[in-house]
Amino acid sequence: MSTPLIERLAEAVRDTDHPVTGTDRTELQAFLPLTGRYAQSSGIVFDDTRALALAVHALAFVRRVRTAEHLDALDPQLAAEVAPGRMTAVRRLIDSYCTPRQFAARDTEVLLLALHFEAAAQLQHESDQQAGTTPA
Repeated sequence: MSTPLIERLAEAVRDTDHPVTGTDRTELQAFLPLTGRYAQSSGIVFDDTRALALAVHALAFVRRVRTAEHLDALDPQLAAEVAPGRMTAVRRLIDSYCTPRQFAARDTEVLLLALHFEAAAQLQHESDQQAGTTPA
């Protein structure tokens, strides 16, 4: 989930005010494999649309890390939408990227990324149910 996805992302944002730069590519090549490993270890498969949405989020995230920008807090009730244990696992993922860059990501970043995994997992679960491969 790295180089081809970065190329799709670069193409998607090419004509915007903020196209993907060489620095963005380097940072995405460091961050996206972490998300891919977590998805794989959690049994989550991203379809093309969800993968691109994750990449767009990742691009904004690596830019925020680089500029030491923090997002405002979100409604804590959103965390109720996330499977038990996912917030902790995503916190470890984010910290493994941020710590070497001397950036302390706030819980908002963790929640936003966790929601990407949750949405993909839910979509996958619904697809499995429709196909009859998972109990309801």
